[in-house]
Amino acid sequence: MITEKYLSELCKSYYDLKYSLFKVVEVMCKDEGLTVLQTMMLFLIRSEGNVSVGDLSNYFNITHSNASTLCKKLEKDDLLTRKRSHADERTVLIGVTDKGSQTLERMLDRGKVLAESMKDIPQERLDFILTTMNEATELLSSLRS
Repeated sequence: MITEKYLSELCKSYYDLKYSLFKVVEVMCKDEGLTVLQTMMLFLIRSEGNVSVGDLSNYFNITHSNASTLCKKLEKDDLLTRKRSHADERTVLIGVTDKGSQTLERMLDRGKVLAESMKDIPQERLDFILTTMNEATELLSSLRS
């Protein structure tokens, strides 16, 4: 049964995970002059392919205008491209440039220090953690519907 204590622990656990991930990404993007949100947006766009500004707005729970402003800044820095959709002129599709991919690769190289510090953790444990996180995300997402 879900109790107030359980919900409090769930919220604390979520915050601790989010803060820890933020700190990891912050170290990776520090030398690139990017914020954590900009970095997370670049990683998402690269992994998903072209996405719309609306998709970014929904995914990161920010306003459409904030997502658009962030994309304009990243476009100005030649890290991503913005193009109108042929299917719907109102939709702006975002993609990562070669320079953006190179920037992400440099960040991933910095992240290898983290990977090295985790080398003694068995792969099965890492897989279990990732699977559990994905299951928790799916469960909580289904509760929102």
